[in-house]
Amino acid sequence: MADISPISFGQTTDLLGNAIKGADLENDQIANNIANVNTPNFRRSTTNFKEALAATLGTPAPEGELTLKTNDPRQFAIDAAVPPAPYAPKVMVDSTDQMRVDKSNVDIDQETAQLSENAGYEQTMSQLLSEQYKFLREAIQEQPN
Repeated sequence: MADISPISFGQTTDLLGNAIKGADLENDQIANNIANVNTPNFRRSTTNFKEALAATLGTPAPEGELTLKTNDPRQFAIDAAVPPAPYAPKVMVDSTDQMRVDKSNVDIDQETAQLSENAGYEQTMSQLLSEQYKFLREAIQEQPN
């Protein structure tokens, strides 16, 4: 059976949707860190969702530079362009040591601050996505709301 991809309403809505998914994944990691704050030898974890999000955009070649198409990995890529990558955030375990007796590296103050920052980020991305859908709705209905 063929894999059916979801409907896309453009790069902006895809980017904002991925940002919300990544922020949600980061919230899960922060909540896990907070839940295990007193677990001996626990290592906090985080995600690289913002880097993964940036990689989905790729990097265009500098202006005035011709791109070279390659069809074999043995060929050299001359241009500085980087093609877009699929969105795939990864969970990373922080292996730094902290000065805690139980050898855990979770700092509750740092985690709650990151949770607050991440919640604000997710809320902002949700509002921007809502605006994008509003613009699409207006275009489809051909009248402003």
